[in-house]
Amino acid sequence: MDLGLKDRVAIIGGSSRGIGRAIATTFAHEGASVTISARTEADLRRTEIELARIGSQHHVLAIPADLSSARDIRRVVRDTMNRFGQIGILVNHVWHGVPGRPSEFNDEALTAAFEENFLGAVRLTREVIPFMKQQRWGRIIHLLPVQVKQPGKGSALSASSQLALVGYTKMLATELAPFNITVNNVIAGPVQTDFLASTFESTAEEQRRTSDEVVLDAVEAIPIGRLGKPEELGDLIAFLASDRAGFITGTSVVIDGGMLQTIS
Repeated sequence: MDLGLKDRVAIIGGSSRGIGRAIATTFAHEGASVTISARTEADLRRTEIELARIGSQHHVLAIPADLSSARDIRRVVRDTMNRFGQIGILVNHVWHGVPGRPSEFNDEALTAAFEENFLGAVRLTREVIPFMKQQRWGRIIHLLPVQVKQPGKGSALSASSQLALVGYTKMLATELAPFNITVNNVIAGPVQTDFLASTFESTAEEQRRTSDEVVLDAVEAIPIGRLGKPEELGDLIAFLASDRAGFITGTSVVIDGGMLQTIS
């Protein structure tokens, strides 16, 4: 299916590995120009080479940056505009959080979580909105973990900061709708990545079990009977970024193999 993304320009945060790289790859296959950004430059350069092989070096821009930093965010947006002359799609990748009990977080931990999971996404979104308004077209997508709807043990801090972004999305979608700009969340269940594999290994070590046993428990909680694939997230986000999804805004789309099965 041709999603009509050829010649669109997308900024994808946290895109040097795993899910972010899969999203960038999907956009590249659709003919979009892509700015990828992450903290780890070595991984970023490897992904840059992979994307250039799909399209061309002219259609990919790799920028090492900390996307919780206002200064780095402005640099990413400025360099993207200088290279491509437009910005139509933004994918904010919000994923991690420090574990702990809700009653025991100090101010420093709270501030750090909101800087990482909420303010970073808000700042980057705010920087691209003027360009989207000018062209009267845009797609803003926040990628969040399934814990935002069903917080697990130790995830209070990350879930709280991510829920703030969910609320922001709803209000922003209403504000930007007259400009043909949609704003949505994608909430993802367990997806096969190196990060998830290391999480399973850590859990297995803590529980004195094998990694295979921990993985089996995770899969048993998913009605479809397997972990998600990064490419499946890429396909969904590419659809939401297309004109075919132009009537979808202000909502959260869950892709989790049936884990939640909630009506809301």
